[in-house]
Amino acid sequence: MFYKILIAAVICAVVSSSARADEPAGGVDFFQATLAEILDTPLLAASYSEEKPSDAAASASVITAETISKRGYATLADLLADTPQFQLQRNSDVRRLNLISVRGIPNNERLVILYDGIRVTPPTGDLLAMAGQFSLKNAARVEVVLGPMSSLYGADAFSGVINIVSRKGGKAAAGFKYGRFNSVSGDLSAATGLSNGGPASPSAGVTFEARAGDNPRLPDFYKRDYAWYNNEYRRGLAQVSPYNASTTTVPALRYDAGEDSSFLNARLSLGNFETGLIRMRESHSSSIGVKPELTLYSKDARFSTAYWTLYGRHTYTSPDETWTLTSLISHYNYEIEPESKFRNSFSGYQDAYKYALSQTSSLQETLSFETAAGCPAILGLTYQENSVLPYTADLGHKFNKDKSPSSQGFVYSGSTIPVDFYSLNYSNIGAFMRVQTPEMGNATLSLALRYDNNSSYGTTWNPRAGLVWKPGGSEQTVVKLLYGEAYLAPSPFSTHKHFGSFISSPTAASGYHSYFFHVPNEGLEPEKVRSVEGSLSHRFGQELRLSLNPYYNKVRELIQDIITGPGTFKGVEVDNIEMAQNRGTLETYGATLRADAVLRSGRWGFEPWAAYTYSEGKLTGDPIPFNSRHSLQAGISVLRGKWAVTPKVLYRSYSRDQDGQRVPQFAVADLFVRCAIPGLKAGGLTAYLELKNIFDRRYYNAAYGGGADHLEGAPQNPFEASGGLSYKF
Repeated sequence: MFYKILIAAVICAVVSSSARADEPAGGVDFFQATLAEILDTPLLAASYSEEKPSDAAASASVITAETISKRGYATLADLLADTPQFQLQRNSDVRRLNLISVRGIPNNERLVILYDGIRVTPPTGDLLAMAGQFSLKNAARVEVVLGPMSSLYGADAFSGVINIVSRKGGKAAAGFKYGRFNSVSGDLSAATGLSNGGPASPSAGVTFEARAGDNPRLPDFYKRDYAWYNNEYRRGLAQVSPYNASTTTVPALRYDAGEDSSFLNARLSLGNFETGLIRMRESHSSSIGVKPELTLYSKDARFSTAYWTLYGRHTYTSPDETWTLTSLISHYNYEIEPESKFRNSFSGYQDAYKYALSQTSSLQETLSFETAAGCPAILGLTYQENSVLPYTADLGHKFNKDKSPSSQGFVYSGSTIPVDFYSLNYSNIGAFMRVQTPEMGNATLSLALRYDNNSSYGTTWNPRAGLVWKPGGSEQTVVKLLYGEAYLAPSPFSTHKHFGSFISSPTAASGYHSYFFHVPNEGLEPEKVRSVEGSLSHRFGQELRLSLNPYYNKVRELIQDIITGPGTFKGVEVDNIEMAQNRGTLETYGATLRADAVLRSGRWGFEPWAAYTYSEGKLTGDPIPFNSRHSLQAGISVLRGKWAVTPKVLYRSYSRDQDGQRVPQFAVADLFVRCAIPGLKAGGLTAYLELKNIFDRRYYNAAYGGGADHLEGAPQNPFEASGGLSYKF
């Protein structure tokens, strides 16, 4: 009853306070942008040059800072949960935590994420957790481009590209947030000019955010799913393996599935030169989504990743402003932290530490100009050097980064057999071009092509074409026809990961036996996708826009983990061998019907939105996993004076996990309330309240994994309430 009373009190307070609020607090006009300004904010991610989403030869959209603020998006995961054609499976994966599907194509590594045009996702295709580390604090806008984009961005721009653009000026700000289950976050951002010059004068800025929380104790809320934990594990019992139902004794530890993350973005601008550091870290439970009889939900069972990019960028524009050359040099570092470990049936319930390290140094030159015929064009050259220590097997003790791997005495769990380590070095040379024709009959044609030569897996060509037509030459109606191809490089994680455990077996020739082992496969080829899509959008006056976006994708050379049956590893007999293989095809198709509106009445503002997506497909003849056929994302921001109130709802029909098990449909509602506190002349204080799953539903997302150890549905968090303050100096 508490949360229902709390919701009612909030709504009553908002209505009564809004009724007497004649002017925005502190003179701030609260989000009075027009529909065109909201939806057609210029972006860069679609073509390396500034253009409106309606002009871009891509399915592109922009989420502005005002929209981020009034809807309460704190992280990129929050935003993507409300973005059409994205499906976020929360608490789904022991390594990634939250799993993204885009147009029915799953996996976070098929998406490229940028901050201010700088890549922050692993260039080597390593594991990517989608959690609190992708902060939206100090974001001026988020650019979302759907579909294959390898023609410009190369490897892994398979499902799309997201560019988070930071504010470059403004006041310093600080914030604090606290919520149920001890969730807490704090942030600080500041920017300053280093001289009294104009816009090109030296400046510096920094944004930092840290987040942590215990998360709910799910065995208290999902008693059926965690019956083993509540009844057997507390007595110190676990199941030997998914393939052996007998029990073994394990330590009975306190349930803990907490998360923590941090984000840092620091930059220095000196005229046309910019340098910066972007650093992110994320840690979560390595037992998420696994059956409680087969894992230990303990505090020290964690999976942690950290990555940073150090970059320098210089832009030179010719004196006659006919061409611009942008030079970008960067160094990227990715690490699965040495503290990461599993404690589950595959490790024999012993500590199974993990480690990985990859480093990428890259150089890119991009030339933007107009041809003699007045066609805007872009030419680019890229070079990458990669050095990788791939995802290790289970390690019996923590990896020491200061010593060579072979000197640390690692053996496979349950044996005296030395662990294999790999050291990979490979390079990539790329060249790309994009040209746009002059307007012909209110239509423009855009063509792009990229060539990549990788020393590890060879050559790829990836074209892209787009036709944009505006009947009658107005901005009211826009028609697009798009075609694109992309590739996903076989990552060292896929080619070299291996894990499992041995047990003593006096009758075996080797002296050991194994129930399961995942073994390496260094012969993987890149995945490839072809995509065809169209879009039709029409704006009715200045208040309403409707759009329809159908699409079709076909993925070939799909990389999947396949159980191949019994075999041997290191001369030991294994009952179930698994390895990654290029096997099968994935076809996805569907469409999104979307409505966006802005309505003004006196001092009231209403900004409703809704998107219905139909998503279907086949994975080698079977239904595609991690995908709901029907989904609805809808909400409305109600604005009045110092108040902004945004209720929203998400509905998804049933989905399937990797084994084809059905996960039930669900609908969940959230509420975000924001209020600017008046009377502070020195700055601005804003208070906000966030309520998630306000009707306290028990619902599930699809759990990642194709083995018998994963839950048939990943239980989702119950009702959560949090509140915070933000102050601009």
